[in-house]
Amino acid sequence: MRLASLASVLALTVVSGAAAADPEGETPAGAAAQTGTYAFGVRVGGYGFRREGDTSSNNWNECRMNGLGVFGQRALRGPFFVEAGLDTYFSIGQGEPTDLPIDRENVLVSAAAGVRTSLTSWLHAYAQLGTGVELARLSVPYGGSTISDDKAMPEGFFGFGGDLRLAHGTYFGATIRVLVMGNFDYDPQRLQMSSSWVAPPPPSSVFAASPDLATQAQFYLRRDL
Repeated sequence: MRLASLASVLALTVVSGAAAADPEGETPAGAAAQTGTYAFGVRVGGYGFRREGDTSSNNWNECRMNGLGVFGQRALRGPFFVEAGLDTYFSIGQGEPTDLPIDRENVLVSAAAGVRTSLTSWLHAYAQLGTGVELARLSVPYGGSTISDDKAMPEGFFGFGGDLRLAHGTYFGATIRVLVMGNFDYDPQRLQMSSSWVAPPPPSSVFAASPDLATQAQFYLRRDL
């Protein structure tokens, strides 16, 4: 799978870049984990929306998206930090065969505040709360052509995760986020062509967004500066 391959490449890059072990001393539990004022990182991930009415364990499969991004962090007083991120995502499939095949590409611009702690000298945990905007390019087949639109939609999220220190100032970690984002109606029946129409439905009707929940998983490499 594309996401698994990206995560594997990232992990191999991290391990090869951290071949020398870090002789750094123990860090007291609960202390701030970031050793530099600033940090920079790269990440890969994916997310999907919860399918309404689906009670199975695999119900977060509507509009599945994969992507990658970069982020920067600044340590504040004590365990607190702030983060800015820039990510790009793209839809990876139709989901259910009956779903309207909306093609979605976006750029996510985000900012977050968080708190970080050291569980051991090599294992750290954190939680963060953030907001941002999704700049999306959308299209769907209609007849012999497509209906397209560009949208800017707000987003918000809560996330938590942890990372392992591989070398001095170098960390490999994972994040789980719950997002509130714009989503669309995937019922194909509403776009069935009708002889009473003299023109395709307007993009504002086809891509009328409403708030929806999505879950996101990310793997990242962070380097303290």
